[in-house]
Amino acid sequence: MLPSSLTARLMIGTMLAMLVAALAAVLVMLAMTSPKLPDRLLRTELQEELDHLIEGLRRDAEGNFSVDLKPQNVNAYDAMTKDSAYCIVDSAGVAVLQSSPGPALEALRVLPWSFDSMTVAGNGTTLRLRVMQGPVEIQGQRYIVRVARSDRLVLTLSDYAGTLYLRAGLVTLLLALLTFAIVVYWTIRRMIAPLREVSAIAAQVNPRSLGTRLRGRGLPTEVAPLLDAFNAALARLENGFRVQQEFLASAAHELKTPLSLLTAEIELSSATNREVLLQDAGHMARQIHQLLQLAEVSEAHNYTFAPVRLAQIIQDAADYLVRVSAQRSVSVDVHDQAGDVLLPADASAVFVLAKNLIENAIHHAAAGGQVRVDVFPAGLSVQDDGPGVTPAHQSLLFKRFWRANPRDSTGAGLGLAICMEICLSHGWGLRYDAAQAKGARFVVDTRTSAALSPSLRS
Repeated sequence: MLPSSLTARLMIGTMLAMLVAALAAVLVMLAMTSPKLPDRLLRTELQEELDHLIEGLRRDAEGNFSVDLKPQNVNAYDAMTKDSAYCIVDSAGVAVLQSSPGPALEALRVLPWSFDSMTVAGNGTTLRLRVMQGPVEIQGQRYIVRVARSDRLVLTLSDYAGTLYLRAGLVTLLLALLTFAIVVYWTIRRMIAPLREVSAIAAQVNPRSLGTRLRGRGLPTEVAPLLDAFNAALARLENGFRVQQEFLASAAHELKTPLSLLTAEIELSSATNREVLLQDAGHMARQIHQLLQLAEVSEAHNYTFAPVRLAQIIQDAADYLVRVSAQRSVSVDVHDQAGDVLLPADASAVFVLAKNLIENAIHHAAAGGQVRVDVFPAGLSVQDDGPGVTPAHQSLLFKRFWRANPRDSTGAGLGLAICMEICLSHGWGLRYDAAQAKGARFVVDTRTSAALSPSLRS
């Protein structure tokens, strides 16, 4: 799985970039809308209005003049005669067209041609008008267009427009940032989805699935070398694990024959310690047999799954150990509570699982005691009436070659390890029940494996 910190760093970096871009956009917007340069703003406004008057000036066939202006400009000249005015004069200085009468127009009519500003007083206020003029030629005659605007009008309109632009810009910016955030989040999620899938597959790799390989489809090319290295490491692990298992199986097979011959020679000999030698040879044979079992149950390809009735296999294992239980005067009672429930399992492996658990319980039960085996629809339990397992040893029960008493030579410490390998290969759970007041109880939980209906029985 992709570390959450990497995703967080990607998202934080993206958000920081968005904030920087937003801040830059706001600064630019403020710079564009802020009236810090009134002279320049006034000149720009006057130039635009002068251009509109020149472009919109018309003269009909009867010699009447008209000007085509935008409605908002016409309203400004009509309603704010103190703040705005225009006048168009011919070469003799006679006005051919002008705005509505007012203080601004009167000041514009008497203003000398060389002046570009003037003041207008009235109603206790004084306004400063800026003036700009330009020539225009119509039907071979030359005219002068003059336009005047007050500082108050231009700056007020500029402030109002700037506020509107700023609000609209901020709303647009917020919507753009939100859209950008959604797109980035969706893109990052899609980008890391293959990484999450690969991480989930990698997390499931274990000694029973070393043949798994990670696929690089849909992943960034930068991740490909890491994926190849991981697959190469898996290949080396798989090869090493297989060599180890093959060596273990081969060594156990090679030891079986000379051990059998040695046992036969001891039986035919007349040595005084013949019984001791036979007992030692039997222990060695048991250890070799367990090594072979461990090598077999550790390989997934050795399993053949089919619907099995768990209680029947448990009973077969108990019957197989009748001689062992009789030697220790221990009774083995199997209680079937599963009925006809079938499980997909390898019958021979389940037999080994049940045999090892029951045999382990027989060896640790009290002399003349009892081993109780309960078979449930969701698993089984094996319990003895012995001394139990100390808390310090409970975490070591399924460790290979571990024995509570190292001087005990009757076992190799592989029985429970074999049981654990079988359960893991079936997807089952195996645990020691520490809640028992007396004896030891081992529980196999098969609920992770789907039960089959009786109709699937072979």
